[in-house]
Amino acid sequence: MLGISACDGAGAAHEPGGARAADEESDLYSGIPQDGVTLGDPGAPITLTEFSDLRCSHCRNYALAVLPVILDRHVRPGQVKLVFRNLAFLGPGSVRAARMASAVGMQDRLWDFVDRLFRLQARERPAAITDDLLLRVAAELPGVDAARAAAERDSGEVDRQLEAARAEARRLRIRGVPAFFLGRAGEEPRRLRLTSMSPEPFSRAIEQLLAAPRTAPAIGR
Repeated sequence: MLGISACDGAGAAHEPGGARAADEESDLYSGIPQDGVTLGDPGAPITLTEFSDLRCSHCRNYALAVLPVILDRHVRPGQVKLVFRNLAFLGPGSVRAARMASAVGMQDRLWDFVDRLFRLQARERPAAITDDLLLRVAAELPGVDAARAAAERDSGEVDRQLEAARAEARRLRIRGVPAFFLGRAGEEPRRLRLTSMSPEPFSRAIEQLLAAPRTAPAIGR
């Protein structure tokens, strides 16, 4: 469990200060490869997996204040690739947002959608996540066919992606979000136990893993 507050099924927490201004124009992901839920060089030696709910204020703070630093320090240089696991702990709005994000991800723009939706929530504080709001966010993203995303959000592919995230969360015993796991290819990832939501604990963990010797594969497997 994180050493900081987390969102869970009881409802969204209040947003602490310190997040980047939500109306700041962003091209965070320009030039970074996206493939569905994955962001970054497919050959990066380390994977950082994030479990998130698109209605969670703590997840939003991470996306706006911490993630941009991780992108510059570790993703753009090819050290780390990111994986987004979308959970829906906080009611029907979370489910609607998760489905649209997954559908936009089928056009390889999930990360842009998540960023834009978090910024809109921080700026406008909508009372509910409606279909109209989600369509508006999707339509604002260059290269995204919002009508196609709306048509595909109830598809079997979206169902499979969200169920895979739920199954992985159950396996890892995740009870709240955000939750983060760090690992190298072929090795079991470990949960990051953070005491603050700032870039430094992430960078320390990444740098330690980069410097650590690889675990030898088990003989006979």
